[in-house]
Amino acid sequence: MIPKPPDSYMLRNIRDVELPEVFSWFPQTIGWKIVFTLIALYAAYRIYRYAKHWWHNRYRQEAIDALLSLTPDDANWPYQMVKIVKAVIVYLDKGNAALYGVKLLAQMDYLSTDSSSEKHSSAGTQTVFQHDDICLQWLACVENSKLEKPNFDRLRSGLVVWLKTHQVKPEGEHE
Repeated sequence: MIPKPPDSYMLRNIRDVELPEVFSWFPQTIGWKIVFTLIALYAAYRIYRYAKHWWHNRYRQEAIDALLSLTPDDANWPYQMVKIVKAVIVYLDKGNAALYGVKLLAQMDYLSTDSSSEKHSSAGTQTVFQHDDICLQWLACVENSKLEKPNFDRLRSGLVVWLKTHQVKPEGEHE
Protein backbone atom coordinates (compact mmCIF):
# COMPACT_ATOMS: atom_id res chain seq x y z
CA MET A 1 0.00 0.00 0.00
CA ILE A 2 1.39 3.39 -1.01
CA PRO A 3 0.91 6.15 1.55
CA LYS A 4 -1.32 9.00 0.44
CA PRO A 5 -0.46 12.62 1.04
CA PRO A 6 -2.43 14.16 3.86
CA ASP A 7 -5.81 15.62 2.96
CA SER A 8 -5.43 18.64 5.16
CA TYR A 9 -4.30 21.79 3.33
CA MET A 10 -1.94 22.63 6.24
CA LEU A 11 0.02 19.44 5.90
CA ARG A 12 0.33 19.31 2.09
CA ASN A 13 3.50 21.41 1.77
CA ILE A 14 5.44 19.70 4.54
CA ARG A 15 8.65 18.19 3.34
CA ASP A 16 10.65 15.50 5.03
CA VAL A 17 13.95 16.51 6.51
CA GLU A 18 16.75 14.66 4.84
CA LEU A 19 19.04 12.76 7.13
CA PRO A 20 22.73 13.45 6.74
CA GLU A 21 24.89 10.82 5.20
CA VAL A 22 26.09 8.23 7.72
CA PHE A 23 29.85 8.19 8.11
CA SER A 24 32.11 5.71 9.85
CA TRP A 25 33.91 6.59 13.05
CA PHE A 26 36.50 4.00 12.11
CA PRO A 27 39.46 5.65 10.33
CA GLN A 28 39.83 5.04 6.63
CA THR A 29 43.62 5.22 6.41
CA ILE A 30 45.88 2.31 7.31
CA GLY A 31 48.17 4.48 9.45
CA TRP A 32 45.50 5.14 12.05
CA LYS A 33 44.55 1.46 12.08
CA ILE A 34 48.17 0.58 12.86
CA VAL A 35 48.33 3.21 15.62
CA PHE A 36 45.11 1.94 17.22
CA THR A 37 46.32 -1.66 16.95
CA LEU A 38 49.60 -0.76 18.67
CA ILE A 39 47.75 1.09 21.44
CA ALA A 40 45.44 -1.90 21.94
CA LEU A 41 48.41 -4.30 22.07
CA TYR A 42 50.23 -2.08 24.58
CA ALA A 43 47.10 -1.84 26.76
CA ALA A 44 46.68 -5.63 26.64
CA TYR A 45 50.34 -6.09 27.60
CA ARG A 46 50.01 -3.69 30.56
CA ILE A 47 46.85 -5.45 31.74
CA TYR A 48 48.64 -8.80 31.48
CA ARG A 49 51.63 -7.51 33.49
CA TYR A 50 49.36 -6.04 36.16
CA ALA A 51 47.37 -9.29 36.43
CA LYS A 52 50.59 -11.32 36.66
CA HIS A 53 51.98 -8.99 39.35
CA TRP A 54 48.73 -9.20 41.31
CA TRP A 55 48.62 -12.99 40.99
CA HIS A 56 52.18 -13.43 42.29
CA ASN A 57 51.64 -11.02 45.21
CA ARG A 58 48.11 -11.92 46.30
CA TYR A 59 49.50 -13.90 49.27
CA ARG A 60 50.79 -10.63 50.73
CA GLN A 61 47.35 -9.06 50.98
CA GLU A 62 45.82 -12.27 52.33
CA ALA A 63 48.48 -12.42 55.06
CA ILE A 64 48.06 -8.72 55.89
CA ASP A 65 44.29 -9.18 56.16
CA ALA A 66 44.83 -12.17 58.47
CA LEU A 67 47.25 -10.15 60.64
CA LEU A 68 44.91 -7.19 60.84
CA SER A 69 42.04 -9.46 61.90
CA LEU A 70 43.95 -10.46 65.06
CA THR A 71 43.17 -8.66 68.29
CA PRO A 72 45.25 -8.33 71.46
CA ASP A 73 42.29 -9.69 73.44
CA ASP A 74 42.81 -13.14 71.94
CA ALA A 75 45.03 -15.24 74.19
CA ASN A 76 46.59 -17.07 71.21
CA TRP A 77 47.55 -14.04 69.12
CA PRO A 78 51.32 -14.74 69.30
CA TYR A 79 50.79 -18.28 68.01
CA GLN A 80 48.40 -17.03 65.30
CA MET A 81 51.03 -14.52 64.12
CA VAL A 82 53.64 -17.27 63.92
CA LYS A 83 51.22 -19.39 61.88
CA ILE A 84 50.64 -16.52 59.43
CA VAL A 85 54.36 -15.74 59.04
CA LYS A 86 55.19 -19.44 58.75
CA ALA A 87 52.55 -19.87 56.03
CA VAL A 88 54.09 -16.99 54.04
CA ILE A 89 57.64 -18.31 54.47
CA VAL A 90 56.61 -21.82 53.39
CA TYR A 91 54.61 -20.43 50.46
CA LEU A 92 57.73 -18.64 49.23
CA ASP A 93 59.94 -21.72 49.54
CA LYS A 94 58.84 -25.20 50.62
CA GLY A 95 62.32 -25.78 52.09
CA ASN A 96 61.48 -23.29 54.84
CA ALA A 97 58.92 -25.65 56.40
CA ALA A 98 61.41 -26.85 59.03
CA LEU A 99 62.35 -23.34 60.17
CA TYR A 100 61.27 -22.23 63.62
CA GLY A 101 62.38 -19.75 66.23
CA VAL A 102 65.50 -17.72 65.54
CA LYS A 103 66.03 -19.48 62.19
CA LEU A 104 62.59 -18.28 61.10
CA LEU A 105 63.56 -14.72 62.05
CA ALA A 106 66.86 -15.13 60.18
CA GLN A 107 64.96 -16.18 57.05
CA MET A 108 62.70 -13.15 57.43
CA ASP A 109 65.84 -10.98 57.63
CA TYR A 110 67.22 -12.68 54.52
CA LEU A 111 64.05 -11.88 52.58
CA SER A 112 63.91 -8.29 53.83
CA THR A 113 64.63 -5.59 51.27
CA ASP A 114 67.11 -3.87 53.57
CA SER A 115 69.04 -6.12 55.92
CA SER A 116 70.73 -3.25 57.70
CA SER A 117 69.37 -2.00 61.00
CA GLU A 118 67.81 1.18 59.57
CA LYS A 119 64.45 1.97 61.06
CA HIS A 120 61.34 2.42 58.98
CA SER A 121 60.02 5.89 59.61
CA SER A 122 56.37 4.94 59.10
CA ALA A 123 56.20 2.03 61.52
CA GLY A 124 59.14 2.74 63.79
CA THR A 125 60.22 -0.89 63.66
CA GLN A 126 63.47 -2.49 62.63
CA THR A 127 63.74 -4.78 59.66
CA VAL A 128 66.26 -6.93 61.51
CA PHE A 129 63.93 -9.39 63.20
CA GLN A 130 66.62 -11.73 64.44
CA HIS A 131 68.07 -9.09 66.81
CA ASP A 132 64.85 -7.33 67.79
CA ASP A 133 63.88 -7.85 71.43
CA ILE A 134 60.15 -7.70 70.62
CA CYS A 135 60.49 -10.53 68.09
CA LEU A 136 62.55 -12.66 70.45
CA GLN A 137 60.00 -12.04 73.21
CA TRP A 138 57.25 -12.94 70.72
CA LEU A 139 58.84 -16.32 69.94
CA ALA A 140 59.51 -17.03 73.62
CA CYS A 141 55.86 -16.21 74.37
CA VAL A 142 54.75 -18.72 71.72
CA GLU A 143 56.78 -21.48 73.37
CA ASN A 144 55.75 -20.55 76.93
CA SER A 145 52.36 -18.85 77.21
CA LYS A 146 53.02 -17.84 80.83
CA LEU A 147 55.64 -15.28 79.77
CA GLU A 148 54.76 -11.64 79.27
CA LYS A 149 53.40 -10.93 75.80
CA PRO A 150 55.23 -8.36 73.63
CA ASN A 151 53.76 -5.09 72.36
CA PHE A 152 50.98 -6.26 70.02
CA ASP A 153 50.70 -3.10 67.91
CA ARG A 154 54.43 -2.72 67.35
CA LEU A 155 54.87 -6.37 66.42
CA ARG A 156 51.88 -6.40 64.09
CA SER A 157 52.94 -3.18 62.35
CA GLY A 158 56.47 -4.57 61.91
CA LEU A 159 55.12 -7.76 60.36
CA VAL A 160 52.83 -5.78 58.04
CA VAL A 161 55.81 -3.69 56.90
CA TRP A 162 57.78 -6.88 56.29
CA LEU A 163 54.92 -8.43 54.32
CA LYS A 164 54.66 -5.35 52.12
CA THR A 165 58.39 -4.92 51.49
CA HIS A 166 60.07 -8.34 51.51
CA GLN A 167 61.71 -9.47 48.30
CA VAL A 168 61.22 -12.90 46.83
CA LYS A 169 64.60 -14.28 45.87
CA PRO A 170 64.89 -15.85 42.40
CA GLU A 171 64.99 -19.64 42.29
CA GLY A 172 68.73 -19.91 41.70
CA GLU A 173 69.61 -17.51 44.51
CA HIS A 174 68.32 -19.58 47.44
CA GLU A 175 70.94 -20.81 49.85
